[in-house]
Amino acid sequence: MAKNDIARIRQVLYAILHFFVRLCFRVLFRMRIVGEEYIPRNEPVIIVANHTSNIDPVVMGVAAPQELNYMAKEELFRNTIFRWLIVAFRAFPVHRGTVDRKAISKALEILSRCQPLLFFPEGTRGDGKNIRDAKPGTGLIIYKARAKVVPALIKGAEKIMPRNAKFIRFHKLEVYFGKPLDLEKFYEMADCRGTYELIATEITRSLRKLNENKTC
Repeated sequence: MAKNDIARIRQVLYAILHFFVRLCFRVLFRMRIVGEEYIPRNEPVIIVANHTSNIDPVVMGVAAPQELNYMAKEELFRNTIFRWLIVAFRAFPVHRGTVDRKAISKALEILSRCQPLLFFPEGTRGDGKNIRDAKPGTGLIIYKARAKVVPALIKGAEKIMPRNAKFIRFHKLEVYFGKPLDLEKFYEMADCRGTYELIATEITRSLRKLNENKTC
């Protein structure tokens, strides 16, 4: 079977799976999705989302209209069942606390193929109320890729799968997508850590703005 045929079959199977999983989330968690029309199609795009629960990658995979690639912390790949689930949704590991050049190269390679990438810029789970500062590594990838960047806010995931929880709980779930950010002015700056930090600050600002007046 030709490679293109395999790719088309995968697309069809993913579309079917995505439809039924999204339907399940709407029934079980009363899932509400706002602003998915802001996500560009057929061009490089990075979705930057807040992070409150280990279920966040799955939530975003359900909420986004197209198949995403994920940069997820390496610890999530240690559980065999959960590893199978997130790898099926195109996750790849990143080692926190270091400059993971392999993960960065993987992210840039994905974006060069015009495939969307999901990124959790806080680097660790928050409390669901406050947005932590984005890590400079977020700015580095954005600067190198020159991709469109769409902020996203997840509300309620921390109650569905709280920290250290063994079972999923049923709670209302909401996902908000914002308009693509205007980052062109940063791309005219020097390729250095200072510029990456400025981009990360802009990402933090956009997520905090999206978080205003959003309740679940």
